[in-house]
Amino acid sequence: MVGGMPAIMTLLMLEDPNVLASPAAVTLVLSVVSFPLVCLVAVALSWLVFLLPVFVNLPYRYLLACGFTALPLINLSTAAATLAWIFYVNDGMSW
Repeated sequence: MVGGMPAIMTLLMLEDPNVLASPAAVTLVLSVVSFPLVCLVAVALSWLVFLLPVFVNLPYRYLLACGFTALPLINLSTAAATLAWIFYVNDGMSW
């Protein structure tokens, strides 16, 4: 629920015609917009690994569940890296 509002507001970035010419800006938009969905999928997958009897005999079941829980960190690191790249390339200005 926390990532819903930034995802909606990030879609407004696509109104600028220059954004589609910048791959870093498109990557930033995709990363922020997909963040709520990745959070929901990560929690669902971690609970499925933890609760399904198919995974009971897996030796690293808890580690796998924690790994699925950490999936949104990929989106966060991608967004941070592309935002830093945008500001670095444009000398602190927006795209």
